[in-house]
Amino acid sequence: MKKLLTLLMALLVCFALVGCSGSSNEGGGEAPAEETTTGPDQATFEELLAAGIENGNKLTIYSTHSVACSALEAFMIKYAPGIEYEGTQIGDTNQVTQVAQEVKEGVSGADIIFIQDGARVLTDLVEEGYVENWYNQEIYDLVGEDCEPLLVWDYCNKVIMYNNGADFTYNEGDINNIWYCTDPANKGAFCMKDPTTEGVNMNFLVNLTAEENAAKLEAAYKDYYGTDLVLDADCPNAGYQFIKMMYQNEMVLGSSDSTIAKDIAAAEKPMSGLLTLNKYLKSRDVRDDGVTYNLLYATNDVNPTAGFIYPIYGLQVANADNPELAKAFLIWLYSEEGWYGNGEMTIADGSVYKGMKGRYGDYSGNTANPVAEGDMSVKEWKKILVQEDAVQAAEYRADVEDFIQLIK
Repeated sequence: MKKLLTLLMALLVCFALVGCSGSSNEGGGEAPAEETTTGPDQATFEELLAAGIENGNKLTIYSTHSVACSALEAFMIKYAPGIEYEGTQIGDTNQVTQVAQEVKEGVSGADIIFIQDGARVLTDLVEEGYVENWYNQEIYDLVGEDCEPLLVWDYCNKVIMYNNGADFTYNEGDINNIWYCTDPANKGAFCMKDPTTEGVNMNFLVNLTAEENAAKLEAAYKDYYGTDLVLDADCPNAGYQFIKMMYQNEMVLGSSDSTIAKDIAAAEKPMSGLLTLNKYLKSRDVRDDGVTYNLLYATNDVNPTAGFIYPIYGLQVANADNPELAKAFLIWLYSEEGWYGNGEMTIADGSVYKGMKGRYGDYSGNTANPVAEGDMSVKEWKKILVQEDAVQAAEYRADVEDFIQLIK
């Protein structure tokens, strides 16, 4: 954890330096030496693209999101034809392990990664020097504060969804307080992908224990149960108490969002769970493996949160073969063409690159890029969802993981 604190102090110093301005020399005499500042790289997209093409080495990415891989194809076909490229979809846990091993051993792997689980990225990759949080002025002008401490490429959300396909199910508006999943009346009726197998879910629970979120949970407890919350001796605040009561109310831990969705849709009793919006909002009436998905999602009226929103980060790998082209690709991803395509760009199979077009639950780090029709903006989602705080999650994740092992 000392390394994490050192990293944070360095970031604070960098921001302080960026905000400094040179002093005047009205008193005459020798002008003071110009201060050295740290800020966004001033290299432009065009400069980096030209350097990357001159470099000529293969461009390789690892991504937890499939769209980044198709984006790579479209980018290389249009902007760097003739240069080899490879995009591989890899989950965040395996990415952390693979990138760390490859850089440590000096083996060529990814030039750039797109990865979730900010807590592990900070502690296992950034602190160890295996990846770099790089951005230039063009990205900073589009993304702003979401450039630090890890550059956000894409936001995803997981929201509470429930079945509404039969008379026994929840009615719209029944779920208006997150403490419902701790209520004995709803025992065994709440699902979540096992946080011990998906880092973003664990980070959500860790972030619930942050002071601000815990205070909101405490107020919501009184709103739901009608009495003040009394903490158990092993619960430092309402966040821990919520986690404990949720587990002890026989929360169903699933292996995937798909499995959870099927369980909710096919249940013969009211069921709900945290699910990825981009997969299931439009599929509630679609049959799959004999199951009709009749899912609705709870949003604005859930006190104090209807789920969580988390980033997929874009980070440069330390031993990249073509770092210049990787940086140019990253810059391009924030453009509307990079996010949605232009209706003409093609990918390797000859089809038109559509990027995130029409997808619910994916939101560009560049908030000027429009969202799917009928979806809310990332700014609106942030108002009603717990947002991943990678720094807080990294600092306290081990404590929460130990706590969960004791209460399970």
